[in-house]
Amino acid sequence: METVSLLSVEEIVSAEREGGCGAPASTEISGARVELVAGGGRVFHLGWDTEGGARAGHNLLRAPLRIVVGIAGEWSTVWRPAHAFPTRQFAASESDVAYAFDISGHAGPLTELHWTLRTAAGGMTMRFACRHTREGEDRVVGLRLVFPFDLALCASTVIGGAWTASGSAVLPAVLSAPDHGQMLLRCRRYPGLEGTLQGTRRHKWMDFVLDLPVPDAQGFELEFVPVRLPEPAALRDSRRWAGARRGWFNLLQVHAECSREHGDPPSPGGVWANNVVSNPVSSLLYLLGDHVLLLSDIAPGVSLAPLLRRTIEYWLTVEIAPDGRVYYVENGEKTQPVMDANPAVLIAAWGYVTATGDTAWLQANLARLELVAHYLESRDLDGDGLIESVQTGNSGSQVRPDTAFDTIASGHKNAYVNALIYRAFRCLTELETQVGRPEEAARFELLAARLKSSYQSAFYNPETGWLGWWRSRDGVLHDLFSDVPTSVGLAYGLLSPAAGKPMLEAYWQELRNSGFSRFDLGLPLCLRPIPRQDQIAREGPPRQNYFLPRREDGADTFGRWLGGGCCVLHTHFWLLANYIAGRTDEADGILGAMLQRQEKGVFPNGGGFQNGVVGVMPYGAEFFEWDGKTSGYEGHLVYSWAFLQCVLLRNPVFRAKVLRPCFADHGDAP
Repeated sequence: METVSLLSVEEIVSAEREGGCGAPASTEISGARVELVAGGGRVFHLGWDTEGGARAGHNLLRAPLRIVVGIAGEWSTVWRPAHAFPTRQFAASESDVAYAFDISGHAGPLTELHWTLRTAAGGMTMRFACRHTREGEDRVVGLRLVFPFDLALCASTVIGGAWTASGSAVLPAVLSAPDHGQMLLRCRRYPGLEGTLQGTRRHKWMDFVLDLPVPDAQGFELEFVPVRLPEPAALRDSRRWAGARRGWFNLLQVHAECSREHGDPPSPGGVWANNVVSNPVSSLLYLLGDHVLLLSDIAPGVSLAPLLRRTIEYWLTVEIAPDGRVYYVENGEKTQPVMDANPAVLIAAWGYVTATGDTAWLQANLARLELVAHYLESRDLDGDGLIESVQTGNSGSQVRPDTAFDTIASGHKNAYVNALIYRAFRCLTELETQVGRPEEAARFELLAARLKSSYQSAFYNPETGWLGWWRSRDGVLHDLFSDVPTSVGLAYGLLSPAAGKPMLEAYWQELRNSGFSRFDLGLPLCLRPIPRQDQIAREGPPRQNYFLPRREDGADTFGRWLGGGCCVLHTHFWLLANYIAGRTDEADGILGAMLQRQEKGVFPNGGGFQNGVVGVMPYGAEFFEWDGKTSGYEGHLVYSWAFLQCVLLRNPVFRAKVLRPCFADHGDAP
């Protein structure tokens, strides 16, 4: 089989001599690189690096990229790979290769399908055309272009400019390969082509299948154009933006339609998820809302707003209880009542409307949003303004979490939960005002004010000088020596900078005393072991033996996973809180170390905070032990790149854009 490594004649000779696909050649045009090896009517290697580095040498494919031909049979359409037909190569040069597939024996008058691949300007094109030689009924009904992405390399996904009701991406769309780069995929002749993401979490594979029309002699082209995000105009920080740009898309994971085991319904396609074959999770949706507010348009014709809208609607209409409680994961355990899901969806809805001005959507969905908010309101059981979780939070009392920090047995009055709810109530105040509902706006404004009035006194720990995580039903304050409650309280306006700054200073001192120094990993979630009684006690798979302690004081698993491992999500809040409090130098030191790790990469796939789709504890790179060893499970988890938002949010202009409702009660700029 002859193979062609595009853009280098020398590489073509090498491939033929070696009798295999050979090492791919490359080019660098406008700072982007693409590498491609083709042979026998298939593509064996496809790689790119839109930042102009060497990562195009990685193959994004786990199997050859191929064309599949649909031929009408007596009862149904039969789909056959094009390379199964007689195939000839009829052109090749330094920049292109062309194949002809002889389908005359199966397709009526259509005798040859032509496929030309060309690399240019750091991207590539694929041209499709057909040659007809006789009269008769055409039996070819369509083509499919199949991209079998290798998720072990990275969690490649597709971000559509629009989405169908069934979850298909509509071109133009962005093919996103985390830490390798993005390609804008478009077709000028047929601009609305659709494709589906199909995969499975269990076997860790994903195919993007693009449906194509039957070409005529004129043909049509698919264009693959390198995407490089421009620096936002108000940022004026080219150095930090260059460090953040490669990873900005890593938070943007769109779920494939995944087959499920044990008779469960399939997972939905086209909604935001932990990664392309992991769970859609409601509790972190506010992060996508903030991402859209900060940078909505990611490529010509491709906005993030449709993805955000579709995901919000999914949680508002599909995964929700009659009383308004939003479920934690798709097709998940409906009896697992997390309390951060509802505010996350409400904040995201505000982000969508603010980014787009789509008040018609707001009017159409306002009743559902109010249902979600009224569920939260109903959980103020003692009338003090704070919202109580279903879980008691008493030590040793529970087997189900109340937040996405889902091995921590928090409950009752939860500082993290109430900070999100405060922001959600403030966001709803704005939304109700926008559609001319002053009474409802005043209602949510009052709820937010009452919550804020109780917040600091409920969670302040005079022994440490910062906020504890939760106060359980028995009245005990559970302080995990974590920055989370203080950071999120200050970031969302529940603590004034004057009140919050001494708390941050006290935590900084404890952090120094701990001996932790790997700030390229972010911060540890907590600085002391979490007692076993304050962790979720449940029987589970063997992987839980890694993070669930056997000792009562939790010291045997300290520094792993959520028991004190470096969880990149909460570092986002820590950085934001320090910027708001004016501790810029301290925050910049951590942000700089993390950006350097993100930009350079530390894993074989080039990732700094991801090492592909792993699925085995503790080998995933979404958590780290204090010495840098992986401590995660997923391998790629979207919240690991929330810290990149701080490249923008360190600037008051962007903070005001995202956090305005949180500070509206006293007029202070965040």
